[in-house]
Amino acid sequence: MNTTATVTATTTVAPEARPTAPVPVGVSVSGGGGGPAGADSEAVDALVQRVLAPLPRRDQRRGGESYIRGLLAATGRTSMRTVAARTGIPADVQRLNHLVGESTWAWRPLRDALAEHMLGLAPPAAWVVHTATTPRTGRTGVGTDYFADPRTGRPLNAQRAVGLWAATTRGGYPVDWHLRLTTRWLDDPRLRRQAGIPEDAVVVDEAEAGLALILTAARATGPAQPPVLLDARQAGAGRVAGRLAAAGIPYLLRISASQLLAPLAHDGRPVGTLAAARQLAAGRPAGRWSRVPAPGPTGVREVARLACRAADAPPGPRQRQVLLVQKDPRSRQEAAYWLTDLVDTPVAALVRLAATPARVARDVTRTGRRVGLYDFEGHTFAGWHRHITLASAAHAAALLGRGRSEAEPRSLTHVA
Repeated sequence: MNTTATVTATTTVAPEARPTAPVPVGVSVSGGGGGPAGADSEAVDALVQRVLAPLPRRDQRRGGESYIRGLLAATGRTSMRTVAARTGIPADVQRLNHLVGESTWAWRPLRDALAEHMLGLAPPAAWVVHTATTPRTGRTGVGTDYFADPRTGRPLNAQRAVGLWAATTRGGYPVDWHLRLTTRWLDDPRLRRQAGIPEDAVVVDEAEAGLALILTAARATGPAQPPVLLDARQAGAGRVAGRLAAAGIPYLLRISASQLLAPLAHDGRPVGTLAAARQLAAGRPAGRWSRVPAPGPTGVREVARLACRAADAPPGPRQRQVLLVQKDPRSRQEAAYWLTDLVDTPVAALVRLAATPARVARDVTRTGRRVGLYDFEGHTFAGWHRHITLASAAHAAALLGRGRSEAEPRSLTHVA
């Protein structure tokens, strides 16, 4: 494990965000403790049992529970030693290291079991695709390469992971992951062999990776899909929107100011010529902007809503879409642009929905870092996925153990 990593994403996660106070412990299904205490400890025990049930061997299930509960109970910096410290058995450091890094159990069935269990307990009001860039000091961690720092744009030696998060009234939790692999790893036979990278792994960008995660989740959750929030500023927003629409998944996409859009009349007829999102916003008369309550220091946003259609939409039936523009009253030159097919959703509900990625980032800071979600560097592809799967279970357990008293107000994400 890398114990000095900070996590950066579209919103900055401060290095000091990881708490040093211990997570309260309660009753373990094996009698050893290590889960959140309180009325929800039984829910945590049930989650641990359900997630680990696909493991074929009893010693693997016992080790998986020790790992999850060790992540919950660890204080300060996370390492294999702090995870194993809960048991008080020195040999468990090596045993848990083998369980994650060298064992051969398949992580996908456990991740599917976690998603199925949590989606039943805490259904998502929205899906959020969240990308985390974790700085590393060395170059041996699988997927490590130079990526643009989201805060500065400068090259940063890091691992980059795309996660699909369920945003719920109790908080956010991850259900699936994609580890970004660059040509450094995929075009070098030696690195590829050492890391055990699958033969079908290819280079994909964050938007494409997020789409794949969403479509996989949609097949498992049925026809009634919550909206998806995805950052499409570096991708073709029309193409992304088209693929989501074809799957019957509503969306709210963050787009760039330069995204070309075709303005529409309210009845869907084209009016005017193609224009960038910033141009459409600039042409909006001052009297047609609304002030809407929103999370943040000012508690309000200046918002415009314009009927449009993405110019780069794929061939096929033409969708009605809406451009949502938000400005901070203190800095009106800076705006956020969103493209959505939720054309009948009130503006205030869209503004609340657009704030969901920031709340997921807060859960990454408050809970994900606490349970070591991004602390495992890993030298193999499977080892990284095993850790992130068990750490996702620990994150979900912490969410359940938090209790409903700390739940998000329903209005923050409800868009109906």
